[in-house]
Amino acid sequence: MTMKKILALVGAVLLVASCTKDMEQRVEMATGEGAMRLGVAMQSEVTDAQELVIKIYKTDGETETLVRRYTSLNDVKEPLALLAGDYVAKVQVGHKRVVSLDEKFYYGETPFTVVAGEVEAVTVDCTLQSTVVSVQYDASVAEKLDAGFFTTIAIDDKYDAEAIKTGDVHSLTFAESGEGYVMMPEGETSLFWHFEGKHQENGDIVKEAVIADVKPATKYTIKLKFSKDAPGGIYIEATVDETVEEKDDNISFSPDPTILGVGFDMSEEQVSTGAARQYKVSALATINAIDIIADGVEFDLMNETYDGVTIVKSEGTEEYTITISEEFFLNVAGGHNVITFHIEDVDGGKLNKEVAYNVQGVMPISTTDYDLWFGNVAFKANVIDATGTVKIAYRANGGAWTTVDATEGANGLYTATGSNFAAEKNYEYKLVVNDTDSGKILAHTTAAGAQIPNGDMEAWSTSNDVIYPYASGASPFWLTGNDGAKMAGATLTESSTDVRPGSTGQYSAHLKSQFASVMGIGKFAAGNLFVGTFSMSGLDGTVNFGRNFNFTAKPKAFTFWMKHNEGTINQNSGKPASGPDMCTANIIITSWTEPYAVNTKDQSTFFKMEDLATMDGVIGYAYHQTTTSNTEWTEYTLDIVYREDMKNVKPTMLVVSFTPSGYGDYFCGSTESWMYVDDVRLTY
Repeated sequence: MTMKKILALVGAVLLVASCTKDMEQRVEMATGEGAMRLGVAMQSEVTDAQELVIKIYKTDGETETLVRRYTSLNDVKEPLALLAGDYVAKVQVGHKRVVSLDEKFYYGETPFTVVAGEVEAVTVDCTLQSTVVSVQYDASVAEKLDAGFFTTIAIDDKYDAEAIKTGDVHSLTFAESGEGYVMMPEGETSLFWHFEGKHQENGDIVKEAVIADVKPATKYTIKLKFSKDAPGGIYIEATVDETVEEKDDNISFSPDPTILGVGFDMSEEQVSTGAARQYKVSALATINAIDIIADGVEFDLMNETYDGVTIVKSEGTEEYTITISEEFFLNVAGGHNVITFHIEDVDGGKLNKEVAYNVQGVMPISTTDYDLWFGNVAFKANVIDATGTVKIAYRANGGAWTTVDATEGANGLYTATGSNFAAEKNYEYKLVVNDTDSGKILAHTTAAGAQIPNGDMEAWSTSNDVIYPYASGASPFWLTGNDGAKMAGATLTESSTDVRPGSTGQYSAHLKSQFASVMGIGKFAAGNLFVGTFSMSGLDGTVNFGRNFNFTAKPKAFTFWMKHNEGTINQNSGKPASGPDMCTANIIITSWTEPYAVNTKDQSTFFKMEDLATMDGVIGYAYHQTTTSNTEWTEYTLDIVYREDMKNVKPTMLVVSFTPSGYGDYFCGSTESWMYVDDVRLTY
């Protein structure tokens, strides 16, 4: 059946439908008004994703005045009341682009006249306007020619590469088989195709030709293949197809299915509690789909059963009664929500109808409702019927429920504050009214807490013979004392392929304490790895501990893999200790605004781990110190101690430090001390 025949049939259906509808329902019109029912016919290849625009203009001679604009056929009122007079309905799908590789343009318009007191059926035939250009490469082209061949289609009668490059000539280029779409500008009638390629033996190949008298809604196919008859050449077959292949047509038209509330106005907000609501659904054609969409979930009423919803078909008619009770709203979050009825019939009629509901239950939380550092979360609930106590309960990862009292606010909004809200947890929460669960149980998963950059020790780089624990060009987070040791030709810290058991990475950090000297003049230097910066002045160094860090949550522990050897101290110019060297690993979470500077020539800047409990700006800390070697890879988890006097302060800077020689600030330690560190992370 051709498109024209289908359209004629649809027009007849619309006229019959118009009369039928007039008998079934009264169309309210003001004095001097008539009405129209709009139908649109288009090819089935048009999808819902393509932009649809419907415009209705009042016409007066050569003047057109826009009176209605819609972006969905469902938005056009059924019927649409208009003042008596002459009009034109215009429908377009897609954008009117001169050239496009992904979008066709469809358009149609139909003039009509509205007569006072009457209903006019109007159908717009929205047809393809684009010229379709198809380039098809035979497999022999890729087999025989070098990579890089292409075909350009230009809106011109010649090939002008410079004009195409500057955009003065519109064009499409195909490096592989494909289809493009052209809207010929006014006055332009020619397309020029140009092929370029290179044969391994015969060199450059150029083929081109003009397509004259280009028409809209026409498909031009250019086929290219390597010739069997002319070695080294290419045979071009250009096929001009003047009739775009007709397809099965999907005709969208009004009247669409209808839905009415039984005993209530659907335009007014309903409540989820109390009496059930009934809806009447009807259509002229056989209904084949009735769905309800609520909270992003689709309920297929014609094929499945659901708690709180019943559907009954009236015998001998296309009318259904849908009943929705309070139980259904266990599927809908609390608050002022919308449920959508989606109805389709076998003739392509569709209806999407939204109904506002005031739903009792907890409301969704977002990242702005909680602070994972302090662990506070603000819950909200919409309460319609508060017959007793109102509480909100929540739990993490399926554990025991924690219940907190809710406080009443305006318009039925209740709020409650929870605690111990942590990162990387699956939370559930619900409303409890008079000790009874009410509404939908909602879920929320908190994001993983922030991790230390390059904590897996995989990123390393070298610049001017100095090894750095970060990728080339990246912003440094970790640092070492390698810059200072370079003057003595030493490297204190480097990457190693000796990784912890089960590691998916390739590298760890290897820290080695040593005596760094130039011509016999030098000092002991501890192997080190720390978060901060480092500078040298003569043979003395300054370590600025700490970098800014975005604490998205509050870590519970500091975890890392380590193995180390503690040699007997043989370098002790600072003389703070003797005997075995001391391994130190620590983390400090602070509110500092500037890093903490430790200058090796100023012992007043030194601090010990036991100082952290009272040091200014320290919020939390953990450390491991030992003089006993452990030369096997071991995972360490250090619980972070948070100071009570800093519990209301949010941190700004992070300090992490490792060394096999804990007395290194005093130039004291062992040249036999070493350490390997891998997979440093925060545990939440």
